[in-house]
Amino acid sequence: MALSQAAAIVEGALHGEDAGFETVSIDSRQVGKDTLFVAIPGKKFDGHDFVNDAGNLGASGAMVSTLQDFSLPQIVVKDTTRALGQLGGKWRSRFELPVAAITGSNGKTTVTAMVASIFRQAGQCLAPEKSFNNQWGVPLTLLNLKQEHEFAAIEMGTNHRGEIEYLSRLTRPTIALINNVSSAHVEGLGSVQGIARAKAEVFAGMGPGGIAVLNADDPFYQFWCEQFHDCVENGRIITFGWHGDLDIFCSNPEPGISSSQFDLNIEAISLDVSLPLPGEHNIMNALAAAAVAHAAEVGLEQIKSGLQAVEDVPGRLNFKHGVANSTIIDDSYNANPNSIRVAINALDRIPGRKIAVLGVMAELGESGPGYHNEIGHYARNHGIDQLFCYEPGQSGLAKQYAAGFGKGSILFDDIKVMIEEVKNLLTEDVVVLVKGSRSSRMERVVAELVDNKPTENQEALN
Repeated sequence: MALSQAAAIVEGALHGEDAGFETVSIDSRQVGKDTLFVAIPGKKFDGHDFVNDAGNLGASGAMVSTLQDFSLPQIVVKDTTRALGQLGGKWRSRFELPVAAITGSNGKTTVTAMVASIFRQAGQCLAPEKSFNNQWGVPLTLLNLKQEHEFAAIEMGTNHRGEIEYLSRLTRPTIALINNVSSAHVEGLGSVQGIARAKAEVFAGMGPGGIAVLNADDPFYQFWCEQFHDCVENGRIITFGWHGDLDIFCSNPEPGISSSQFDLNIEAISLDVSLPLPGEHNIMNALAAAAVAHAAEVGLEQIKSGLQAVEDVPGRLNFKHGVANSTIIDDSYNANPNSIRVAINALDRIPGRKIAVLGVMAELGESGPGYHNEIGHYARNHGIDQLFCYEPGQSGLAKQYAAGFGKGSILFDDIKVMIEEVKNLLTEDVVVLVKGSRSSRMERVVAELVDNKPTENQEALN
């Protein structure tokens, strides 16, 4: 695209000479030749401060809200985030292909990875880099669409009302999955009911004949059916879950520590699947992914092959070699009450001394203290021997973890001190779960506890 074309799409003014660009970035460190750099103002950094850097790295131009004193061609707009969305949405409109929008409180990124793995058995698939599921990540993903793509899998997240509707209208999905609902982001959405309503916004951008893929075991299933039929003309619903009267269901589940087995049932045909991911929750994620692929008319053997080829998503229940031949479960990417319960259940199934290292859960509003206390109590009743509670701030949420767990819990506000205390306890029979919200940056704990040397313990997990 030419800068002048982009300027017309986003209703901006081009200052400087016209030029072509082939990629779009909001990170000046990833800018190269033929890149349009979009300057996004953020809480810690303002992209406008890095326009010069982008120009020096060879960018074709920049999109800004205020003209910068640099010779790089610039498209000036009122709001660069809105303009990025306009650009991504316009680019998406050039393509006709199955586009799956994937949302839910838990498992979005894992299901998106599963769907992409299945789609790639049938053709080239566009999928997001990392967990690109917000107002910047989704349009950036859409801008990577190419003529050779035959499928697209787009993840959508939210922490406030209207966000998923906005992303859906940009994406124009032909298939929309709601995986589940829990108390994640309840602070911004008011209640679990508010979260369920926000997830239903995924239908807003669908055209006639769109397909909804819905978890029939979720309490909000009927509500989503009603919302879908209100939004989408001549739409169709595909159901998945544990029960045999659904379109896609599971039988003979054998959730394991590092992998799982189950029979996948689709239209009276049963496929035995060896899923290289642990736990009952990932079997349910696989059912969701299979339902999406079935909606896109992917073959049954390709669905099976795609599920069996899926790789671990970083920071989601990854088993790693630990110091002193211990086992580290890296579930550090993010946390909400339901996902922590799932992680504790996984830890409970593993033999050995069990330690949970938990950072606090964010965006739970007034319910936060109660949820943290509940999780501490849950850990105590599900085989956890010791609980390390980390919080750098003063909200007192970590204290509620400790209060719920009781004896054997320790509070920390210094992550380095906590890491050393955990290290002192590591032996070959110790298993450590590390989890917390993004704001806690619990990946720092994982990095210090992991020993990258191969161990016999890891061989036993494989």
